[in-house]
Amino acid sequence: MPTDPAVEDRVLATIDELAPELIDAVQRAVRIASIEPKYPGQSYDDLVGRESEVAQLVSAVHAESGAEAELFAIEPGRDNAVARLRGTGGGRSLVFNGHIDVVPPGNPDAWTTDDPFAGDHRDGRIWGRGSSDMKAGVLAQAYAAVALQRAGVRLQGDLCLAAVVGEEVGDHQSGTTATIERGYIGDVVVIAEPTAPPAPLSIVPVTPGLLWFTLDFVGKAAHSGFRGETVHPTIYGSELGVNAIDKGFIVYQALNALEADWAQTKRHPLFPNGKFGLLPGVIHGSPYGIDVPFSLAETLRIEYCVMFHPGDDCASTKAEIERCIERASETDSWLREHPPVVTWMLEWEPYVLDSDHPVLPLLERAHERAVSGTSLEGPATRHGFAGVCDATWYEQKGIPSVVYGPGDLRLAHAANESVSVEETIAACKTFALLAMDWCGVAEG
Repeated sequence: MPTDPAVEDRVLATIDELAPELIDAVQRAVRIASIEPKYPGQSYDDLVGRESEVAQLVSAVHAESGAEAELFAIEPGRDNAVARLRGTGGGRSLVFNGHIDVVPPGNPDAWTTDDPFAGDHRDGRIWGRGSSDMKAGVLAQAYAAVALQRAGVRLQGDLCLAAVVGEEVGDHQSGTTATIERGYIGDVVVIAEPTAPPAPLSIVPVTPGLLWFTLDFVGKAAHSGFRGETVHPTIYGSELGVNAIDKGFIVYQALNALEADWAQTKRHPLFPNGKFGLLPGVIHGSPYGIDVPFSLAETLRIEYCVMFHPGDDCASTKAEIERCIERASETDSWLREHPPVVTWMLEWEPYVLDSDHPVLPLLERAHERAVSGTSLEGPATRHGFAGVCDATWYEQKGIPSVVYGPGDLRLAHAANESVSVEETIAACKTFALLAMDWCGVAEG
């Protein structure tokens, strides 16, 4: 049964009263530099423990809601904040999930503030690494539970909350999967990742898949003065030297062609055309042990991030990429004898929620009610997610999920990350309204 409009009005008014607390909590959370300690290039020992500080902050909010709050860690110093708001019985159960680890801030000179973790509140936004991705969403979920308690609303079904570590590197065994195995599960999950673009607070029922792989090429050292004689084999050719960088670009161009083919053949109604591709995000080639261009490069490494169509899977996509690399290598006499070595670093399957799942119309209704009278007013937009998230790990346990939250993924992992205060409050209202509609409200 739909929730009594008078009860909804009471909860929405309570969230308006709670808004200063919510925004202050987001600011405090952003000021904790909870950089993922396993992120490549970071010092684990220097960073471990900061996630736990955020978890403690979130757990205190969980406790305010009357939920049974708990901190637990698979790895010391990396606490997950979980809680269970027990229902009276007879309703469906719901999980609110979000991650509290963040990526490194990158080049500090690209930030307009001296501190990327300043957590400033200005121009209607909260600024700092992790604001959009995704501490605002985590705390909007937590304060939705607080609002229900303060408004005197008892749910029929259980509401679980999970603020987890490890998402930024796919370390779900320490985060989301650990919470599932601890029993924090439900009939459906809402993950509060930032779901713009194309529209703020969009509803995301599908994600691409992700692969990370490296390509290692070998060359043969020779004096740079023999560049011409080796690249144009009029005299010596590979007998004298081979520049690994040149050989790498043969495969690079083949993978670019594969990406162009995907733009034509790998299309999905909830993603813009050309969305799926292969990013050569890291490249390093040089003579052995020296970064000086006075010898032909003996080594080249290219690292790729692949976002692939949700109708495919990791195994078939890996096979397609490997075939492309093999075909390109067969066109070159050196690469036929010295093919590049492919190393698969990370596999993340796509996630798809059935388009007729009953949570979707309820989420759309909750969103439209929550944004009424704001600059965000209007029906919700459904689209695919630009990245990947922990919905995959719930799906692998047979638990359906949907993604919805404040923030813009274009600002995540970028300098001057920020999140809209208006979106954060609206998301909190949506979460509370959805909890009532999905779980049911107990009489009296």
